[in-house]
Amino acid sequence: MLHCWTIGQDMVKNVMNVSAMRKIIGMMLILLLCGTHGFAESNFRCGNEVVSVGDTTYAVLQECGAPDYREIKVMERITGRRGKHSYDTKIVRVQAGSKYEGVSTGDETWYYDPGPNGFVYVLEFGKSHLSSIKKEGYGSAKGIQSWEERKKLAR
Repeated sequence: MLHCWTIGQDMVKNVMNVSAMRKIIGMMLILLLCGTHGFAESNFRCGNEVVSVGDTTYAVLQECGAPDYREIKVMERITGRRGKHSYDTKIVRVQAGSKYEGVSTGDETWYYDPGPNGFVYVLEFGKSHLSSIKKEGYGSAKGIQSWEERKKLAR
């Protein structure tokens, strides 16, 4: 009788181990399937060209053309009542094909929207060097779908 009791306990332990393994495998599958959205990437393919983290804003503009939208961080000089100067940082938003003539701090965020059939890519620059590449959701119908058109807008 004691022998049957130990066999029964072993069977319960094995069933519990299988249940725990199924939970672990399920969690791993969820992470694998959903885990790629929003993670930073190190390369961005724009048409036939590839840019990488560390490239300059000039190099990215030459390879990929104009982004659909840019957010530029600028320093603004403010003069007080008594002639004292202070500086403030603000974000300037620039649409594709538009020029900005102010002085940038070198910190910018560029948005490339290839249209509804592709993903929006967000390129962040720090001190005029590409610091991160992120893939967002699907693009919009307003996105510039031709990489050649983007290069023309950049000139």
